[in-house]
Amino acid sequence: MALNYDDFFVPRIILMSDGEADNQSWQTPLQLAIRQRIIIDVVALLSQDERGRKALEEIASKTGGNFIMPADLGKFITDFVHLSKKKQATKVEDIELCLDTSGSMSENFKGSTSKKIKALKNAVMEFAAKKLTIDPRDRVGVVAFGTHDVTKTEVLLRPGPYVQENIMRGVDKLKPQDGTPLDRGLDLAIKELDLVNKRSNLKMEIAQPIISIEQIPNEHGTCGYCAATGAPQPDIDAPNWGFYEGVRKVMVFRCPRCGIIYHGMCFDKHITRGGNAGVCYGCNSVLGVEEALQVQTPVNAAEPSMLLCCPNCNEPLPANARFCAHCGQKIDADNQPVATRGAAPKAVTSYEISEGGAPPQSQSIYNPDSMGDVLVTCTKCGYTCDKTWGTCPMCNEPLPQ
Repeated sequence: MALNYDDFFVPRIILMSDGEADNQSWQTPLQLAIRQRIIIDVVALLSQDERGRKALEEIASKTGGNFIMPADLGKFITDFVHLSKKKQATKVEDIELCLDTSGSMSENFKGSTSKKIKALKNAVMEFAAKKLTIDPRDRVGVVAFGTHDVTKTEVLLRPGPYVQENIMRGVDKLKPQDGTPLDRGLDLAIKELDLVNKRSNLKMEIAQPIISIEQIPNEHGTCGYCAATGAPQPDIDAPNWGFYEGVRKVMVFRCPRCGIIYHGMCFDKHITRGGNAGVCYGCNSVLGVEEALQVQTPVNAAEPSMLLCCPNCNEPLPANARFCAHCGQKIDADNQPVATRGAAPKAVTSYEISEGGAPPQSQSIYNPDSMGDVLVTCTKCGYTCDKTWGTCPMCNEPLPQ
C-alpha cells in the first residue's frame, strides 16, 4: 500500500501576532508555506485600524487558513481554541504555535488594562487545557519570535505528542522584547514541522491482530481509543471482547510500536475509519492491517454490502443507520451517505458466559441470525446490539427491551 503523509496528517501553523513586522521579508516563508501546503491560521491581536492587519490577513488567505480578530479577551480565548480541529475532522494535525513576543505585545489589548502578551499567554494556556479533548493524537510544537535579539527566534517545545504541562511550562516564561522578526518566526515554524522528511519517510506498522480468545492477555487491558476519548466501553478481557469485534472479526488489535491495544470495533471505526490504515493514539504511528484483513471496496457502488459513510464527518456508519453516532448527523431519504469504503459491518457476535463467569470457548459462539430477540437495533445510531448490554456501545443510547 502506497503511503501518503497528507492522507493521515494535516500540517498547520497557528500564528498569534499583532502583525507589526520589521519588514516585508515574511513573504519568503509565506511562499514556502504555500508550496509545502501548510495551513496558517492567524489570531490577530490588534484593533481594526492597526497597521499589521493587512499582512496577517494575507498570510491566512493565501494558505487557506482562518483569520480571527477577537473583539475582547474572553472571545479571543474562545476563538483561539476553536481554531483546533473539530471532533468530526478526519485527520491528525501537526501543529506549530508561532507566538509573537515583540515589544509591541507590551501594549494594552484594545484599550483594556490587560496587555497583549497576557492575552496571548491566556489563550495558549486555554488551548493547552482543552486540546486533549479534541484529539490527543495531534502533535504540537511551540516557537516564539521577538526575543531579546531580534535576529533570533526560540523553540519552546519540539513537536511531539500532546503534553499539556510541556506547553504551559514553555509559554509561562514569555516576555515582550524588542522587534518583530515575523519572517524568522514563520521560517522556524516551517522548519520544526519538518514536512519534507515526514512526507518522504512515512512508514507503516502492521497492527497485530488477536483473533483467538486464548491469545487475550491474562491482565485486563484498556482500549487506547476508549481511554483517550472517555468512551464508556469495558476493558478488553475474556467476557467482554466478543461484544466489540469489528468489521474484520478481530477482537483486539495491538500497536507493535507502543503496545496499545484496541477493541476490534474501535480500530475499524475510529483508527482506520472503514479503510485499511490509520494513526495510533499511543505513538502517532500509521497502523495498517495484514493483507488478509483488508476491507475490500465494492466494484459496484450500489452493492448493499458497501460501507456507508456519514456525509457530514465521513465516519463509517452501520447498515441502516438513522443517525451518525460520531457527529449526530441525521441520515434519511433526503440526506443519504455517499462515500463508500469496504464491506458493511455485520451484526455483532455474542458469546455465552457460563454461570461461573468462565471465559467463553469457541463452541459457544452463536450465529447472530439465530438469536431471535436477543439482538436489537439501537434507535439512535442503528447499530446491532445485544439487548442485555443495556446501552449501545456506539452512542450510549439505552437499548429497547
